[in-house]
Amino acid sequence: MSAEQKPESTSVDVKEVASKLRLLLKMKRELPREQRRLLKLRMLMERREPRWMRMDEWRFWKIERQERWRRPKGLDNKIRHQRKGYPPMVKIGYRQPKAVRGLHPSGFEPVRVFRPEDLDKIDPSRQAIIIASTVSKKKRLEIIKKAMEKRIKVINLTYRDMMELLGASNVEEVKKLLQEVRGE
Repeated sequence: MSAEQKPESTSVDVKEVASKLRLLLKMKRELPREQRRLLKLRMLMERREPRWMRMDEWRFWKIERQERWRRPKGLDNKIRHQRKGYPPMVKIGYRQPKAVRGLHPSGFEPVRVFRPEDLDKIDPSRQAIIIASTVSKKKRLEIIKKAMEKRIKVINLTYRDMMELLGASNVEEVKKLLQEVRGE
């Protein structure tokens, strides 16, 4: 009988972890009305913002590959003169509203985390964490578990992390568990 009870208790634990994970995924910051409006405005501005191109990027593979913009300085540079038919130049008018600058689309202020102890400095009401890419798998899971306890949003939570936490073998199992939790 104890063997039969054990899988039930683990399934309850798995569902509990799945519900906490779902909460972390859907978490959004409560913002004042004006800031919410500005976040939506920023999203619209980002959609309209052109892809910044360097002069002659379309001619030279070496320049195109570099993916960084440099201010045009040449005397006869068509982009600097803002000639019709040439890519637009970076200007201050494309900048985002100051109140929401640097915020994640969920409204949280992103903070980079390297170890579980860094979570003690986080304010869950206004900050969310991004786990650094150099963090190992073991420490990454520790950080996520501690974030779940403290109800801190993890911005770069992946299906691989969720598979480890839930003990699932593939992504479909994780999605199924999250759907079951949502249905309850």
